[in-house]
Amino acid sequence: MHPKTFQPHARKRRNPDRARWLRRIAAHLAAHVAAHVRNDGVAVAWAFLLRTLIAPWRRPARDPGERAAERFLRALNYRVLARNWRSPRDQRDEADLIVLSPNGREVAIVEVKRAAGPWDPLDRVDVRKREVLWRILTDIEALASARPSSSPLHRAAAHAECIRVDLVGVRGEGSTATVVEHATGIFTREFVRNARSRAP
Repeated sequence: MHPKTFQPHARKRRNPDRARWLRRIAAHLAAHVAAHVRNDGVAVAWAFLLRTLIAPWRRPARDPGERAAERFLRALNYRVLARNWRSPRDQRDEADLIVLSPNGREVAIVEVKRAAGPWDPLDRVDVRKREVLWRILTDIEALASARPSSSPLHRAAAHAECIRVDLVGVRGEGSTATVVEHATGIFTREFVRNARSRAP
């Protein structure tokens, strides 16, 4: 091979769209940092830069109402199996909490509703949300019938006698959020297979 045609390290072609996008983001970030330096000082600008760079890797903050509901249920000896569980069939269907009852016989899908005004938080569960909760219930029922898995939710559902939907009403904002109502068994579905397997 002729030495002039040999290229052991061919340069990779750069994506001009990606480079343009990165330059635009860097310029936007630099403008914000400069504005913070002028208006608030170097310390605030530095904090803003760190917060912006770390944000993509930070877990999103949980809703205070959901945290209050979890504390309430834990105090009643419920065991949390999943938080913000999304259906594998449709990622838009989400359960706030999935818990196991204190006796270990019931899996409960918990919908948390907050209300800062005078209305009842549980009145905010409309027909559309009830349909979503019913679909999640059938999804977990199908999960329990699937092949064994090591996940706590799968193990609990596989041994439970029934699955139900609970509603927890919360009032207040931030750290002052408190549970004011717990409605159990809005929907309930028994696992017939478990009853048959335990029959003599």
